[in-house]
Amino acid sequence: PLAIPCVACGEKVSKKTTECRQCGHPTPDSIVAYKEAQERARRLAEAERKRQEERAEEERQRLAAKKAEREKQLALDKEREKQLAPDKATLKKTGEKPFTVPGLSLEMLWCAPGTFEMGSSFGSSDETPHTVTLTEGYWLGTSEVTQAQWQKVMGSNPSRFKGADRPVERVSWTDVTAFCDELTELERRAERLPAGLAYQLPTEAQWEYACRAGTRTAFSFGASLTTGQANVSGGSEETTDVGKYPANAWGFHDMHGNVWEWTADWYQAAYPTGNPVIDPTGPASGSYRVHRGGSWSSGGTHLRSAKRHYTDVPSNRQPTRGFRVGFQ
Repeated sequence: PLAIPCVACGEKVSKKTTECRQCGHPTPDSIVAYKEAQERARRLAEAERKRQEERAEEERQRLAAKKAEREKQLALDKEREKQLAPDKATLKKTGEKPFTVPGLSLEMLWCAPGTFEMGSSFGSSDETPHTVTLTEGYWLGTSEVTQAQWQKVMGSNPSRFKGADRPVERVSWTDVTAFCDELTELERRAERLPAGLAYQLPTEAQWEYACRAGTRTAFSFGASLTTGQANVSGGSEETTDVGKYPANAWGFHDMHGNVWEWTADWYQAAYPTGNPVIDPTGPASGSYRVHRGGSWSSGGTHLRSAKRHYTDVPSNRQPTRGFRVGFQ
């Protein structure tokens, strides 16, 4: 019962074999098995092809949805910029309309593009007078950043002379740039920051331009400075609330005295050359960071609009040193 004849030569072969020992012809059962195997392979290949097509379609739909979401977000960003544009457009000249950072009571004034004489013929050798043109407008804080504002953004208060409305001090250059980065990120997450803009320290040129406020005298108030015009040596002998003293002609308080103010620039002894110098930003690297304006312990020459001061350790923290934030 286990033997069957070969369909080719008639020799009896076992059902368990797959081919005739005499002529090599496959047995009937092996032919069926082969065809069944071929059919299974075909069905498996077809099923795999369909799965690949379905995966390809799912990926196409996923990419299309991602693209649509991206285009939707870009459209929303453009719409937000349009909504912000009227506010930006109204700030056409310095001091025309303050801009206040929401939740911080941090008021900013617009400095329009312009040309001014930077430096002084009566100062140090690193103050060589030269013409500077700022081609882009920028915002700058009407006052130095206060301890309350610092606390709200950074969650601490390193100052020696405590007071919510006093300027934050004992902050390094690294500390204040971290504040600018954190404030930028907070405002970006709140969707209140126009694309491409960020909070940052002013450059030396931007700082002096705002301090001078159109003047060419030693101080923004004229040829001299009194303890009634700024918090300087001979006055309180410590920091005072920001905005306590008169503002300059453009509306900026405490550009002279209270605390020295960090700028973005590395220090170099020689100003860049050119006629005029366009949008100077200082050298790309260095050992010193520049701070400007003098402090509550400064007197005379250290308070001039053109006076340059610098520190060899950007992480240095002193109770005479703070900052005001810019926005550009």
